[in-house]
Amino acid sequence: MLLWPAKLPGADGKINEWHRSAREAAERAMSSWLFVRADTALGAYTMHIATATIPDPVWPTESFKELLKIGFRDRLIENADHPVLQRLRGES
Repeated sequence: MLLWPAKLPGADGKINEWHRSAREAAERAMSSWLFVRADTALGAYTMHIATATIPDPVWPTESFKELLKIGFRDRLIENADHPVLQRLRGES
């Protein structure tokens, strides 16, 4: 499983080609195996669809929430009493 952040257009509706092409690749990857390569001359990512037959992935048995806890360990904010939020509110 992979988390792939896809940048959305700003409030003005503008998006740069790197973000647009990455989002397009993320959407395409939902139905096709592909790899993405940075093309600095183009100023965007290029998609390359797999030509081989690739089997479906074997997904982990852990829930998404459990995987986040494993990945982020002590960096998750799970309630309003978290020290980071208290510090932001000036409570500590």
